[in-house]
Amino acid sequence: MTVTLTGLAVGSVVLAALAIPFAAQSAPGDDPATAPLPTFVDGAADPAKSVVVRADFASRTNATATDTAVSIERAHSHVGDPPIMHLVLEDGDGGVIDTLNAWSPLWVFTYGDTERLEVQESGSGSFIVPFVPELASMRVIDVAMDQEVLDVDLTGAIHDFCVANPDDPDCLEADLAVTSVDPTGPLFTVVGETASVSVISTVENLGPDSPVAAEVTRSVAAGSGLSVVPSDPTVTDVAALAVGTPGELAADYEIECTEPGTHDVTFRTEIAPELATVVDAETANDAMEETFSVDCAIPVKIDVQPGSSRNPVKLNGGDVPVAVLTTAAGEYGLPYAFDATTIDATTVRFGSETSLLGGVGVAESHGQVHPSDVAEPKKGDGDIDAVLHFAPRRDALDPSDVEACVFGRSADGSGGTVAFIGCDVVDVK
Repeated sequence: MTVTLTGLAVGSVVLAALAIPFAAQSAPGDDPATAPLPTFVDGAADPAKSVVVRADFASRTNATATDTAVSIERAHSHVGDPPIMHLVLEDGDGGVIDTLNAWSPLWVFTYGDTERLEVQESGSGSFIVPFVPELASMRVIDVAMDQEVLDVDLTGAIHDFCVANPDDPDCLEADLAVTSVDPTGPLFTVVGETASVSVISTVENLGPDSPVAAEVTRSVAAGSGLSVVPSDPTVTDVAALAVGTPGELAADYEIECTEPGTHDVTFRTEIAPELATVVDAETANDAMEETFSVDCAIPVKIDVQPGSSRNPVKLNGGDVPVAVLTTAAGEYGLPYAFDATTIDATTVRFGSETSLLGGVGVAESHGQVHPSDVAEPKKGDGDIDAVLHFAPRRDALDPSDVEACVFGRSADGSGGTVAFIGCDVVDVK
């Protein structure tokens, strides 16, 4: 059905066309009769451009963009256009650049005995808006219905234009790159506990144009046996990345071990131009990822100076005896069973937990495990435990330490090894 709008003063309404700029060849006061004809200015001399969106309207509230392109012609002014449609121009962050009035493609003039304006049920037409480098999208809103009928992503058309026209003054060329992703964290984490891993990502603009705005996305993927917070990707805007001035972005993650063993977490950083007018022709270096291995250690029961509850440790003494107990799951509140006789003596280290987390500690003095049924606490329980000896004491503990730990690896029953750690109170002299 065609709806005819009557009673409107439409005879004086003229649909605007693209305005083509020209340069006048005459000066004020010249005789117009002898002045040369104006010369049209080409696109290279006039940098003004427009973005043209072709749309099909199946109905007043159902429209589809069929084509989007950049035209090297100045867009006509929307001043004076009636508020039938609002064209909301937005940047990549959803910020409004401008809002323009526009005619609807469904409003058409017909001519018979009199000129009149009719609203068609369907139709097609073009929306032409000024080009600006920050432009990313256009929303078309039916003003009377206060309803959005079309949302068009303009970045593809703008980017294609700049790829084809690298010398255009609004287009830039910059090789954005991720040059390093560096995660750092503790040597191990105890199952059921969390540890902090810091990641430093370095991004650069390798030129030639500078500076450019960039968008950096950092994500994390944890393997089985781990959980990580935050788990969602984070996006950071780098306002002006200049050639020769790398940018560093830091992120901290809390990694929790949920299963014993060595598990991997992968950190990935990607960079992309924020504006569609920036062309990054070298995309192979736009992303980098680094895998960090987390050694999830099971907690075990140890006894420093077996037979003593106070566990005095004189820093100028000889070997410190430490028993690592064989336990069943649930014993001493421990979640996993542990066979101390399977300890690899070459891997064990003794010291404060802080020093062990940093990879520092004292090795077993004899390079071997000494099996023994250690008193727990007054008599043996029939299990064969492991007694280890550590020296020098001053390299393991400080006078301020109130706890000493043993970290190492033991057989996991399937041909591999699993890390373990146990701590006990000490009285350092």
